[in-house]
Amino acid sequence: MVSRKTFFSAGIGPYLLITCTVCWLLAGALFLSSHRASSAIFSAAAMLYMLVPAAVAIVLQKRLHREDVKNTLHVSFSPNRWWMVAALTPAVLVALSFGLSLLVPGVTSSVTGEGMIQRNAGNLTPEQAELVLQQLQAYSPFTLMSLIVLSAFVAGCTINAVFAFGEELGWRGYLLHRFEGQRLLPVSLLIGFIWGVWHFPLILMGHNYPNHPVAGVFMMIVFCMLLSPMMTYITLKARSVIAPAVFHGTMNALAGLPLIYLTGGNDLNIGLTGYAGFAAIAAVTLVFFIFDRYITRDKLFTRRLLDTQKTA
Repeated sequence: MVSRKTFFSAGIGPYLLITCTVCWLLAGALFLSSHRASSAIFSAAAMLYMLVPAAVAIVLQKRLHREDVKNTLHVSFSPNRWWMVAALTPAVLVALSFGLSLLVPGVTSSVTGEGMIQRNAGNLTPEQAELVLQQLQAYSPFTLMSLIVLSAFVAGCTINAVFAFGEELGWRGYLLHRFEGQRLLPVSLLIGFIWGVWHFPLILMGHNYPNHPVAGVFMMIVFCMLLSPMMTYITLKARSVIAPAVFHGTMNALAGLPLIYLTGGNDLNIGLTGYAGFAAIAAVTLVFFIFDRYITRDKLFTRRLLDTQKTA
């Protein structure tokens, strides 16, 4: 896609080297401290991990390239309809992944929240499990789901979006800008691959795929590659890296919802990050392709990034 010379002269190589080195050293320190995905220390370190891509992007943009961060990396706080698309699309993905998960043999739905108890059995004593179940059953299923969804949207558009911005300024900001002149779809897939590989130490420590950490590394790479074209498209249409941050933040907040209401299956085949989620992402991405091909005038998926960033 790009020559080795271009890869480094554009600042892409140094960016990836610094970002991955800092993040993976942080993950290494976390591993040596024996904290894993279920601990509060892990969660705090993971939030710091998310901020590193943005920090490195800002430093290189200012010091190496001598360019303005806000304008060149599309840090715009002017909302448009694509911000709404960014906020609502994760809900569609999660709902669709829930339905597709029910097609997996042995998977059923449960409105009592038994799925969450089942998946956290190793981290809860029988007394704690009973207490959690009582708390879940204190509300009607509709009320409980409404509260979860509402709080997820609030968190996704606020605090989650702040930390998601830490990633998005790097992936959909800096890298997208540095790959200008290249075709949108191949670049999106490459950025998705980079994004997925960047996660690997956290996955090995139990993040997202606690029961299948090794297979989970490859699952996360596929997950990120599938999501990347859609998120890149939203970034360019919204003319702002804030839009994918809202998408990312809302997705993170909603992703665990199917796991509360599904029993059976495992972290590889159900939910948004399982095979069911992959199918859901592919289906919604197809809708974006159809919209781009037959409805909108700007055919971004078939154009080069230099053109799309001027005309999207």
